[in-house]
Amino acid sequence: FVHPGDEVIVLKPAYDCYEPAIMINGGIPVYLQLNKKDYRVDWEEFKSKISTKTRMVVINTPHNPSGRIFSKDDMLALQEILRPTNIILVSDEVYEHIVFDGQEHQSASRFDDLASRSFVCASFGKTFHVTGWKMGYCVAPSELMHEFRKTHQFAVFCVDHPVQRAMADYLKNEQNYLGLNTFYQEKRDFFLSGLKGSKFRFTPSQGTYFQLLDYSKITNESDEDLTKRLIINYKLASIPISSFNVGNRNDGVLRFCFAKKAETLEKAIEILHKL
Repeated sequence: FVHPGDEVIVLKPAYDCYEPAIMINGGIPVYLQLNKKDYRVDWEEFKSKISTKTRMVVINTPHNPSGRIFSKDDMLALQEILRPTNIILVSDEVYEHIVFDGQEHQSASRFDDLASRSFVCASFGKTFHVTGWKMGYCVAPSELMHEFRKTHQFAVFCVDHPVQRAMADYLKNEQNYLGLNTFYQEKRDFFLSGLKGSKFRFTPSQGTYFQLLDYSKITNESDEDLTKRLIINYKLASIPISSFNVGNRNDGVLRFCFAKKAETLEKAIEILHKL
């Protein structure tokens, strides 16, 4: 779908597999850097990034690493901007079943015009926290899937059949995925409740199993340096958000995963309170 010289709009911070896939096909990533305050999309700025060379847009909701979800208004705004174009949308929705505080996941497949131009990507690995099993799926209109299959068969060839059978059996009980919101929200709330009184600042994640923590009141270290110090001195893992940003912009923010056992989160909370 992407040819040499084609432009692909990527919202940053972004998962780091998007850009290599674009560039290996000769495409040119065009970045829209979201602000640290709330990671909202400025749709007027987004619109200004579109040119005659724009071939594709990549979005991610719920969003890794910020935990922000696209609202219905966001999706409607995107739909109206793309409506007069032939731009393809790749909607990365691998955290679709991990949305908090009674909010609803707004899939591109819910919106007629977006659905007609979208590849919606989902992941059993993310949904059920078995990412090493490498099991996911993609849906798109038939004309797009026809082209997709030409490459997919030879890029993947096949997947682990026993895992396919296991997933099919597990999915028969809808509560195994429809109940995940509550399951992960309890872990998010436990983690954030434990951080009250610490020097970290945060906005509760709206989705995914990631939480951003602003450490700017604690140290002037770069996020990469603090990440290394936490690993070396405390055996506590986090991800520096600069690695997701345009030009490795350092916002003084780390990403933590709260998809852990309670005792693991308790240990992490204890360490973070020491900073």
